[in-house]
Amino acid sequence: MNFLFVGDIVGKKGREVIHDFLPTLIKENNIDFVIANGENAAHGKGITYKIYNEILKYGVDCVTMGNHTYSKNEINEFLPVMHKLVIPANHIDKKEGESCRIFNIKNTRIAVCNILGTAFMGDYVKDPYEAFDRMLPSLSDCDIVFVDFHGEATAEKRIFAEYYADKIDILVGTHTHVQTADEQILHDKVAFISDAGMCGAYDSVIGRDTNESIKAVVHKEKTRYIVSENPPIFCGVIISYDNGVKDIKRIQIRPKKRSN
Repeated sequence: MNFLFVGDIVGKKGREVIHDFLPTLIKENNIDFVIANGENAAHGKGITYKIYNEILKYGVDCVTMGNHTYSKNEINEFLPVMHKLVIPANHIDKKEGESCRIFNIKNTRIAVCNILGTAFMGDYVKDPYEAFDRMLPSLSDCDIVFVDFHGEATAEKRIFAEYYADKIDILVGTHTHVQTADEQILHDKVAFISDAGMCGAYDSVIGRDTNESIKAVVHKEKTRYIVSENPPIFCGVIISYDNGVKDIKRIQIRPKKRSN
């Protein structure tokens, strides 16, 4: 079985690059199941019901979220009908929705779980270990446990993967929007990468308009968050599983340089 995890989708450009490349990637790599992080899919913060369905239409089977889960007010209204959306178990605002979805693919029960890290997350987050421990009983009859750990610190993601190495099969990090080069199989059984990267404008500040970012951070101006309109990069990872994890490899498709 082959999994494709798609890194944080950032705004319209991120959705466009999913539309352009995902079908071919699925076909060429014999992908059986696609998971994508969609917490930045709507204008860089949050997701809407319309955009959620757009992402599914492109070939995504499950959408995970993060600290911006509740950035769009409509999310609570539509959570009951977003049956392929997974929201962080330890988000401080979580009241409804599922933090673990179980899918049956090729007679294999796959659990997709979503957890927030604590570093630089402010008031968004509760203890991730307590939250995941509460989840464990529902995972006992699953064949594969997949965790999207949405966090800032690479070490925090690695510690979580090490601590639960006997309970999970795959941990993919999200949130920083920068793909890390540390993909590996921990203890010969857990596929791991600190961050899958993003699908969003390549020439940007992690998907955000560069000039607006400088005005806000350096010059302390009151600005409106602007998603960059530059050509997008596609980032993700492919994990192969056959009675255990066999391989994990990065994907990065950068926009072509303009000819002079």
